[in-house]
Amino acid sequence: MLYETHYKEGKKVSFKKFDINLAGLIFYPDNFDKKKKYPAIVITHPGGGVKEQCSSLYAWNLAKNGYVTIAFDASHQGESEGLPRYLEDPASRVEDIRSAIDYLVTLLYVDEEKIGAMGICAGGGYTMNAIQTEYRIKAAAGISTWDVGDSAKNGFPGVNIENFLQKLLKEVAE
Repeated sequence: MLYETHYKEGKKVSFKKFDINLAGLIFYPDNFDKKKKYPAIVITHPGGGVKEQCSSLYAWNLAKNGYVTIAFDASHQGESEGLPRYLEDPASRVEDIRSAIDYLVTLLYVDEEKIGAMGICAGGGYTMNAIQTEYRIKAAAGISTWDVGDSAKNGFPGVNIENFLQKLLKEVAE
């Protein structure tokens, strides 16, 4: 099997974002040695998701490849604090990524010069936004990246095209 799909949950951690606590799971490489330095990756979950879903699966597999990784619940979501609950605020989500990096750089075993960021769906869009001004991120990736801001402004792609879904399905079939 190329990738395992049942991961072992990471170590529960909590870190600050301004005056609230964010909940995370940190994953370590096999044969982890806290006296060594490791590259690290911040994993950002999709809109409406939580850290125990796909972001932890990516974090766990990346840890098996030598990275210290952290998957976390966005503020206002999951086990993280913040009111109102379930708020999907793009500016706040980008700040969540910065806060996760603030936490990672306090860990003596994290190499501050080798921090990456990865996001899934809306988390990918927030990650791409974060890298524009967060210079501690040295590499980034988006998985099925979704631009929440564009969707809010222009609607979902194809919404104004007649028979969009049928045309799309025909293209896929071809």
